[in-house]
Amino acid sequence: MGGHASGRLKRLLTLWFGLLFGVALVTLVAGAGRGEAASQLKGSFRGNAYGTYANAQAGPVAATLGRSAFIPCPCNGTGGKTRSNSVDSLDAGRVLKAGVLRSTVFTRKTSTSAQVRNTSTVSGLNLLDGLITADAVRAVANTNADARRITVSAAGSSFVDLRVNGRRVADVSPNTRIDLPGLGYVVLKSVVPGGNGKSLRTVRVEMITVVITRENDFGLPVGARIVVAHAYSGFSRNQPEVIVGGQAYAATANARIGDTLQNNIGKAAFVVMGCEGTGGKVRTNNIAALSVGDVLSIGSGRTTAFGGRRDSGTVARTTATVQDLSLLGGLITADAVKAVAQDTFRNGRRISSTQGTEFARLRVAGIPLPINVRPNTRLDLPGLGYVVVNEQQIPAAGSDARTQVNGLRVVVTQDNLLGLPVGAQITVAHASSRVARF
Repeated sequence: MGGHASGRLKRLLTLWFGLLFGVALVTLVAGAGRGEAASQLKGSFRGNAYGTYANAQAGPVAATLGRSAFIPCPCNGTGGKTRSNSVDSLDAGRVLKAGVLRSTVFTRKTSTSAQVRNTSTVSGLNLLDGLITADAVRAVANTNADARRITVSAAGSSFVDLRVNGRRVADVSPNTRIDLPGLGYVVLKSVVPGGNGKSLRTVRVEMITVVITRENDFGLPVGARIVVAHAYSGFSRNQPEVIVGGQAYAATANARIGDTLQNNIGKAAFVVMGCEGTGGKVRTNNIAALSVGDVLSIGSGRTTAFGGRRDSGTVARTTATVQDLSLLGGLITADAVKAVAQDTFRNGRRISSTQGTEFARLRVAGIPLPINVRPNTRLDLPGLGYVVVNEQQIPAAGSDARTQVNGLRVVVTQDNLLGLPVGAQITVAHASSRVARF
């Protein structure tokens, strides 16, 4: 009996010490994690990058060139990893052609320093029917911070075999301006620093900026502005408790639809909100009209984005409104389609809403639908595929995912008279929003 009792006592003591050691180890690891996070240099990142952009005054090409290969830089960083987005090719007719466009964002943070490096690279550029060409254009926006100061630079930005007005341009100085006869002018390697260098510092690098000041053979209106290779980065010593995000556009199409149609549809009237919000103001973007043969016709498109404090809490809200829609040769028509996504963070809780999403005189295959179509309504499109009306993805209350709304999303599943390939998708009126702890 004594031997058995002694054995049981030893086993109990061994188990007890094992549990004690496990608890101590978990506590040590958790404490180390908290210490590591707490010891990092306090602050948040800024930035984004994209290959091309054209303002609303540029007319129809604005949809094709609208922030192609766009990628945002998260406020809380990329954790030392490079994130990227790319487009295989871009074709806006005589105005602009390009090969591969690739954008990247990268951040790293330690206890004593922070680094941001965002880039945009455009290859095989032919702008304004050969008036400006380059084998490659690369924008790099660098921001570095320590406990005492924040510095920025455009180091790494470059041109490969750049030619303007038929002449080779080498060793480009920042903010070089060259006249474009019969058009306006171009600014090469625009470098614009911002902030005070102590609490905030940013830099915007745009390698080619064309400004139209005269009537021209390209049909570009006076006031049109085209940007090639944009990179923006920054660091703020402010580290918010809650961050926001979101984007909206009037229409888009996936790569399966083909380069030409995808380029023509682009992300029309694209608007984006960074994690720092919109400074209490509502950002807007518009497109006057968009016509892509029988595939898609829009009378006008308008998008908005807001991020910041309101009485209800920290709010992220985006909207996309499309008017006078004709889709798939009139198979789908509507006087208006509006998508709304909103997230609110209040008292430690996230509240998601799609209220305001609605349709005016929407018809699908001749069938009228109500103004408040039930979310995620799927309807067959004879001889083509199907459409999802009022498509919504609402995350759980504790999730960091985005609230997303698509007014309409068409999916092609069979051969059709419009020549759209199987797998092609077209989205009309997209809005997304997000709020989360830093």
